[in-house]
Amino acid sequence: MKIPVGLFIASLGEQKVYYFSSTRLNTEIPHYFICLKRTNNDILIMSCCTSQFETVRRFIQTRNLPYETLVCIKPADSNPFTKETYIDCNNVHTFTIEEFIDMYGSDSVTYSGEISDNYYSQILTGIHKSPLIDLEIKEQLPIPD
Repeated sequence: MKIPVGLFIASLGEQKVYYFSSTRLNTEIPHYFICLKRTNNDILIMSCCTSQFETVRRFIQTRNLPYETLVCIKPADSNPFTKETYIDCNNVHTFTIEEFIDMYGSDSVTYSGEISDNYYSQILTGIHKSPLIDLEIKEQLPIPD
C-alpha cells in the first residue's frame, strides 16, 4: 500500500536509500541513491550507488584522488544491498522536494531502507576529503567524528 505523499516527503532524510532513475546519470537504468542531507530549504544532497567497482576505482586512481573517496558497502541485513555497492564520494547529486513529489506521484521512486551510521560516516568523510566537491555542499554536510 502506498502511503500519502505528505508522509513520504516528511520521511525523506539522512541515511535513507531510494531507488530511482535520474536524467543526471548517463543511463536510464535506475540506481540506488543515499540521502546525505535534507537542507533547511528542502534540497536533498545524495550520493549515487554503483556495483561497478573498476569504473569508480579507475576514476579515483587516474585523477590521483584520496582513497577515502571510494566507499564499499557490504551486503547485510542492516542495508538494502544484495551485493557489494560502491560510492564515489567525488560526486554528489542534489534534488528538490518537488522532484521527489513528482517521482513519487508517478511511482518512479522507491524507499529501499537505510545504511548504518558507520557507512554514513565513511561517505561523509570521503566527501569532505574530495577536492572535487564544492565547499558550499561540504558546508551543509555534517563532519563525522
